[in-house]
Amino acid sequence: ALTTTVRSGPFPHAECEARTMEDELELLGAMFSSDEDELVVERPTGGGATISVRLRPSSGGEQRRRLMEATLALELSQAYPESAAVCRLSRSRGMVGDEEAALLAALTALAAEAASSGEPCVYALVEAAIEKLTELNAGGDCPICRDDLFPRGTAPPPPTYVSACFHSFHCPLCCRRAELPGG
Repeated sequence: ALTTTVRSGPFPHAECEARTMEDELELLGAMFSSDEDELVVERPTGGGATISVRLRPSSGGEQRRRLMEATLALELSQAYPESAAVCRLSRSRGMVGDEEAALLAALTALAAEAASSGEPCVYALVEAAIEKLTELNAGGDCPICRDDLFPRGTAPPPPTYVSACFHSFHCPLCCRRAELPGG
């Protein structure tokens, strides 16, 4: 759990705000590795921070079921948390445009809601993004045959090919497509 910030009066104390942001950054540092570029924090001299987190869906440790990923960039101004974190997605892989837009819209709404009450939200934004990515990752159709990539109740699921750009296909269909003239 995050540290609760106690405030007196309508404006927060600068020291309390700095401590809250530090607590959030410390928590993210414990969750993500800066060695593998999972977490990058930039602290400009004027205050605030820019946080980039590489997001991957929860897949129960099965790498082959990770069909998407994205980097979430959060820009925090000096007025954070009373000022909403600005959310951006980059380096997304395996998502189509409307999925990216839906994820970004949900995160932006969460950031605005937290800012309206002056609550810190970096951890909540990262968790919400991972949850939504996991949701999107759980489904998905093969773009060739339009069947589920991982149908429920089939044991074992059909083999799936995941390209470097995270496009996913049923393996037998990829092989057949490659064998066709012009494939």
